[in-house]
Amino acid sequence: MARSVFTNCYLLVNSVDLSNRVQQVAVNRQAEKVEVTAMTATGKEYLPGLRDDSIEVTFRQDFASTSVDQTLDPLFAGGSVFLVKVAAAGSVFSATNPVYSGTCALFEYSPISGNVGDALDAPTVFAMANGGSIVRGTA
Repeated sequence: MARSVFTNCYLLVNSVDLSNRVQQVAVNRQAEKVEVTAMTATGKEYLPGLRDDSIEVTFRQDFASTSVDQTLDPLFAGGSVFLVKVAAAGSVFSATNPVYSGTCALFEYSPISGNVGDALDAPTVFAMANGGSIVRGTA
């Protein structure tokens, strides 16, 4: 199995490439664990329930035109729904560099975050909108 160092994340938010401002990213795909145990079972039984996918990003904040704040603040304030794409190794997607994407809404955006002497960060959580889920693609 190939190993890699995570240095070339691709992140597209509402058609704006914010890759060069990403400090940390996590694509979270999860489903509720629904118990379906019935009589005669010898152990608990579960099925996957409703999805609750999200994409968490810590941006290195930038207030310049077409950068972090000027892209995210209107999306948050307006309650917009938009496309987010994430890939581990740049914007050329393939079987060895899949893209994870979904139609999202911006549920958490902290435009100013950090301690004295730290880089100015902007922790953000994109959650799937309209009951959708994160989809894995290779093209």
